[in-house]
Amino acid sequence: MKVAILGRSFIALEAALRFHAHGAAITWFNHEDEIYPNEAFDINWKEATSELGEKFLSKEFTHLNYAEWMATYFKPIEELLKKEGQRVKPFSVVSITKRYLAPKEEIPGKSRFHDLFRLIYEVDPKDFINEQKEVDQALYERLNEEVVHSLQTKIEMYEDVDLVIDCRHSTIPKSLNITGRALGEKRIKEGYLLYGKEALEKSLGDKKDLREVAIVGSDALGALMMLNFSEWLDDPRTRLFIVSYEETPFKKFLETAKPEVAQRIQNFFEKAQAEFQAATETFVKKLREWQSLDDFVQVKIPRPAEPIPRLVFFMAHNASAIDQLIDNKRVFLTLETSDFRQSKIQAENNLLELKTIGVDCVLVANGFKDQESFLDENEVGFFRINPCDLLTQNHWQNDMGELNDIENNIFKLFSPAESH
Repeated sequence: MKVAILGRSFIALEAALRFHAHGAAITWFNHEDEIYPNEAFDINWKEATSELGEKFLSKEFTHLNYAEWMATYFKPIEELLKKEGQRVKPFSVVSITKRYLAPKEEIPGKSRFHDLFRLIYEVDPKDFINEQKEVDQALYERLNEEVVHSLQTKIEMYEDVDLVIDCRHSTIPKSLNITGRALGEKRIKEGYLLYGKEALEKSLGDKKDLREVAIVGSDALGALMMLNFSEWLDDPRTRLFIVSYEETPFKKFLETAKPEVAQRIQNFFEKAQAEFQAATETFVKKLREWQSLDDFVQVKIPRPAEPIPRLVFFMAHNASAIDQLIDNKRVFLTLETSDFRQSKIQAENNLLELKTIGVDCVLVANGFKDQESFLDENEVGFFRINPCDLLTQNHWQNDMGELNDIENNIFKLFSPAESH
């Protein structure tokens, strides 16, 4: 049984361990940039270990942060798998197809499983040459300098397997508009409209030149980015806009979030609301004092300005367009409401169907899309685990449960090398 496992996630490692133990021939494609820096989470990565992994390493673990898990669990298992004859390839898979069968083509009297899967992957020539140095020293020595210099672009190779288990994170950021591309989205200057990992890095970095920022989306990544603006929002000159089609901020995410994460978000909201409430009370007091003045005095003294929240929610809104003036670094985000959604917070923002806000940058957290494949989702022998977000409850257990189901389904197609 030849199995291809895709992804650098914890569950991909566990899948490689499982099927190695079952005697399968594994090719593990584990090239994958992390979606966002896992060091940002205070999570016990001991949960990302297993009895099988500890037995494989002859070592037990207690509390691990992400760096410790990578150094003492992930990488040692990766190296041991290589030593025991499994193929670990740090290359990016760009296509998953059947070897000969067209999508949905049927073979009379046979299952589509009769044909193999073909995976095309990209190889950086430098990585390939270095790999040959380890695998075939004689071949490496025959590669003269001219050949090495001729390989300046990535090359594509393929591998055919019986089964595919895709454990890759979805890493392609979705658009600014939750329903698809927003008007003008591709024309914004670099650095003013950021997605996914780049957006998170902006929220983690230097914010001294930022005064007004919009976060579009209310998934786990959006929650993390919002929390990264906590100290920044202490500056009374700053304002943070949260834009989402959801009627309540982060409603879906909070239903599955870890309790400590949900509490941090609640504290963030309460702090912003308390500040706005205090500003409102001060405004009301000053307004009454101003109103008590004689008319001839009022004309000399400006009416007190009504406070605007510095944490502004445009819930039940879609970001439908974005623009940037040639002589202005700020970007202008057009927001629209619909007749079938109503904001459950700061409902006054629903009064206008169309409005535009100007900000220093827009950070998009509308989620991620899966890598493209050319297979039907019900393709026999093709399995997908989209790893759960680290901020959600029971994410390790959920992923392991999916792997257990896949394992059971595979054993209906194949028998393990040894009975168990």
